[in-house]
Amino acid sequence: MPQRTMLFHYLLRSIILGSFSCLIVRLVQEGRLHYYIAPRTELYVKLAALGLFLVAVCQAFIAFQTYDAKRKESCSCNHPISNSLWKNAAAYSLFILPLALGLFTQDTLLGSGMASLKGMNLTSSALVIGTDSAVASPAVIPESSIQPDKIKEVDLAEMMPVTTTPPPPATDPLQALFPSDTYTELHARLGMKWYQSDDAIAVNEFGFMETLTTLDLYRDNFIGKTVEISGFVYREDTMKDGQFVISRLAMLCCSADTEPYGILAAVPDGNKLADDTWVQATGTIGLTHYLGNEVMELKIDELKTIKQPKSPYVYPDDAFFDAMLAEKEKEHP
Repeated sequence: MPQRTMLFHYLLRSIILGSFSCLIVRLVQEGRLHYYIAPRTELYVKLAALGLFLVAVCQAFIAFQTYDAKRKESCSCNHPISNSLWKNAAAYSLFILPLALGLFTQDTLLGSGMASLKGMNLTSSALVIGTDSAVASPAVIPESSIQPDKIKEVDLAEMMPVTTTPPPPATDPLQALFPSDTYTELHARLGMKWYQSDDAIAVNEFGFMETLTTLDLYRDNFIGKTVEISGFVYREDTMKDGQFVISRLAMLCCSADTEPYGILAAVPDGNKLADDTWVQATGTIGLTHYLGNEVMELKIDELKTIKQPKSPYVYPDDAFFDAMLAEKEKEHP
């Protein structure tokens, strides 16, 4: 391959990798990285920017050596650059296109459009409760494998199916209202705290999913309880007049895995609210049926429009339980 062509390839690689590094740095400095990456993975992205910068410097150094033409003869053990124009164009476009989108397009919050594609989650308790129950069946021994002269030697106790004894029912009436297992123990403890309190339950950004999951798990116990929540308006054609969902997009790792979660709300003039309008609502919890499923419904008492928050996404965080239950211990040492 001509030396000038190799110089072009190395310089182009250096520019692309360096541009990716600069893009990440710019997103961090402008506080826009949260549109694409969850906070728990931001450190790895920042380290990746450093790695991309170092590789870009290496590619630039190789380009300088190629231009200087003072390298020793190689051992022909390197990976040759393809002479095919189409192969090179396809390979570089995989990097240039996303780079151009990141540099020249505006940050956009995924709202009702994403919710309509993925489907709204109104029963967040499905995150911690399985829908199928496995029933153990006794193993069947083929009749031909049992010899008549050895039947008496078989221990009948070993042939009986093994059953597990269910845990004894809770003696505390409060605990009986909040049954739990390994996966829902923290939700039950938090639910008991809210059940005994007269304060309104605030569904904040911190612990948004955990709060909705707890309320949905024990929704019968929270009927009539006051709840405060904020989010964007999402509406489907199958909803009744005045019904809409107050929703937030939950991000686990990056914007590609966002899932919409929310609570069905009802207010007489709810149809006046446009989709993706950010609202803050206060109301009481009730129950209703939607698409054949029993779901919570927030009967709104107070409703106002608000500006889109600086961090529009919410993130799962187990530290929420530690913080909330620690407050309970301080109140009742």
